[in-house]
Amino acid sequence: MMELVTLPNGFRIYLEPRPWSKSCAMGLYIGSGSRFETPETLGVSHCIEHMLFKGTDSLSAREIAELSDNTGGTLNAYTTKEYTCLYARVLPIHLQTIFSVIADMALTPALRIQELETEKGVILEERSSYEDSSEDLCSDAFYESFWPDDLLGQNIVGTEETIRAMDADVLRRHLQKFYVPERMVAVFSGKFDRDEVLRLCTEKFGAMQNTGFPLAYSVPRHKSFIRCIRKSFQQNILTLGLPGLPADDPRIHACNYACAILGGSGSSRLFQRIREEMGLVYSVDAYHSAFLGAGVLCITMGLSAKNEDKALREVLKLCRAFPQSITPEELERAKMQALSAVTMSLESAGSSASRIGRNALLMNCVLPEDELLHRLQSVTLDEVRTFTQEFLTPENFSLCVVGKPHTEAHYRAVLEEV
Repeated sequence: MMELVTLPNGFRIYLEPRPWSKSCAMGLYIGSGSRFETPETLGVSHCIEHMLFKGTDSLSAREIAELSDNTGGTLNAYTTKEYTCLYARVLPIHLQTIFSVIADMALTPALRIQELETEKGVILEERSSYEDSSEDLCSDAFYESFWPDDLLGQNIVGTEETIRAMDADVLRRHLQKFYVPERMVAVFSGKFDRDEVLRLCTEKFGAMQNTGFPLAYSVPRHKSFIRCIRKSFQQNILTLGLPGLPADDPRIHACNYACAILGGSGSSRLFQRIREEMGLVYSVDAYHSAFLGAGVLCITMGLSAKNEDKALREVLKLCRAFPQSITPEELERAKMQALSAVTMSLESAGSSASRIGRNALLMNCVLPEDELLHRLQSVTLDEVRTFTQEFLTPENFSLCVVGKPHTEAHYRAVLEEV
C-alpha cells in the first residue's frame, strides 16, 4: 500500500513497500525543466543535472562514482522539459549511503568553474549529436515550430549560445529558486525500512524553507506550419502532428488507444497498410506526448523522397476514414497491449517509482495500480471514436521533413488535395 508523508515544509515522500522485493528503487523528482527556464537560461536545468555528478561540498566526482560502484547498484539522473530526476537502485543495506549522496548532490553541488567549463564542452557535443540523428533533428524541429512562442517547444539541452553563457552564478540562482521543498518529491519503492527513510528525508530536507514557489505553468499556443530541413541523410524523416491532450485530461487513455490502433504496433492500420501492403516506408508510428496544459499527437515515417507523396496521401486517407471505422476488435487488442504493458512495467520497482514520482510532482495525484488498470479497461469504443472525430483532423496537420525534402509549396499541395 502506497503512503504519502509530507514534511512541514512541503517536501513530499512517497513510500511503496514491496515485501517480495530484495532491492529498493528511489528517486528525487524536482520541478526544474526546460519549459520553466527563460530564453537566456535555456538548458540550465540540464546543465545542473550534469554538474550534480561533478562533486559536492563534501564529495568529489570520483568519490560519488566510487560510492555508487561500491554498492553494486545504479545511480543516475535525467532532465525532461518539466522536471529533473536523480534516481538509484540499491540493496537495502546501502540505501542510507546512496540516498545521502543524492541529497548532497541536490543540495550542495560544488559547481567548480573548471569542471563547469569542461562539462559545457560535453553538453555541446551532446547537442551536436542530435544534428547527426534524423529522428532527433526532426522531432526537435517539429516541437520548435509547433510551440514557437513557448519554451516547451525547445530542446532541453539549450542552444549553443545559452550553453556557452552558463556560469556558476546562473546555476546557483536557478538552484536556489527551483530546488525547493515545495517542488520536490522523494519516492521509495521496494524493500526498505520506513522509519529509516523518514529519518533520512527529514534529516536531509526537513530544514529547507518553503519559498512559496509551487510548480505552475502557462498553456502554450500551437502554430500550424510546414518546415523542410535539408540534410545529407539517406532516408527522409517525416512528422505530421496535431494538438493533443494535456497529461491530466480524462480522455488521455482514449487518445492513447487511438494512437495504438492507428500506428502504434505491428498490427496497426498504418503499419499494415503503408509498410506491409504497399512497401512505402521502413518505419511508421503514431504516438501522443502529453505535458502540463498541452499535448501533441504525431505520426512519423522513415522513407525515401520518391515515396513521400504516395505515403502521405495514404496516411491522410486512412486518417480521414479512421474515426468511424475503428472496430471493437481493434480496441480490445489495444487494451490488451496497454494492460499488459502497464502490468509488466509495474512489476519493476524502478518503473513504479518513476510513475509515482512524475505523477506526484506534475499532477499532485497518483492513482493506485488497480484504479489505473480499471480506467484503462473501462474506455469505450464511443469514447475513442469521439476523441478521433474531434482531434484527428487531417486538414489541420502540421508537417516537418528532414533529409532531401521537396518544397513547402509541394507538401502544402499534397496536404490540401486529400
